[in-house]
Amino acid sequence: MSNKKFIYLTVAIIMLILAGFAPKAMAQETPEIRFDGWGIRAGLSSDPDQVYGGVHFNLGQLTKDVRFRPSVEVGFGDDQTVVQMLAEVHYVFSKFQAWKPYLGGGLGLTYVNYDDGHRGDDSDTEGSLNAIGGIETELKQGMKLFFEFKLGLAHQDPDIKFGIGLSWK
Repeated sequence: MSNKKFIYLTVAIIMLILAGFAPKAMAQETPEIRFDGWGIRAGLSSDPDQVYGGVHFNLGQLTKDVRFRPSVEVGFGDDQTVVQMLAEVHYVFSKFQAWKPYLGGGLGLTYVNYDDGHRGDDSDTEGSLNAIGGIETELKQGMKLFFEFKLGLAHQDPDIKFGIGLSWK
């Protein structure tokens, strides 16, 4: 299966999953999209092999247990700089008590600036698609610690990212 077909299939699956939440969301009150806090994140990625850091914004819930958390991350290393902006949606398994797992996806843009010495300075911007999984816990009132991984599904995305982060209300 070509990379392009794989991306289209993945997008279709994510859209079907999100469409499954639509009847539940319609039965509830209007979703609450609002500023709920922000956070910082850092980690390591593979292909390209980099160290990255960034910020995210907790922008409320689309429906019960489904949150909207856009992020911006900048990676350095492997003769390139990668800037990734994602509109992330997570399903949080809220029935768990202390450590709450979550799964989701992110859609956005990836900008890559190459500096490998052979081609000179070169850059590229493409669409980004990530599968996301993680686990979080509340440290104290309004502060959360999380560990997450991201699987890059588009051409310019890092293949795998492992990160740690903090969120504040």
